[in-house]
Amino acid sequence: MAWVACDKNGREAIYEVKPFRRSEYWDIDNGCGDELYFGFSDIPRGSIKKLIGRELTFNDEPVELV
Repeated sequence: MAWVACDKNGREAIYEVKPFRRSEYWDIDNGCGDELYFGFSDIPRGSIKKLIGRELTFNDEPVELV
């Protein structure tokens, strides 16, 4: 499974676990304590719409891809 979300500045990302909202972006608690392991990747703008059929904004909750 994976999750997609959009930050306040329009950056789209895909996450390994459900992210939680911080002030202006989404974050994750990957539980591994390794600063080199982030658990997400930026994706090109417009990718979320292609994946789920609609656009997301920062006001929307993350969407799980199944």
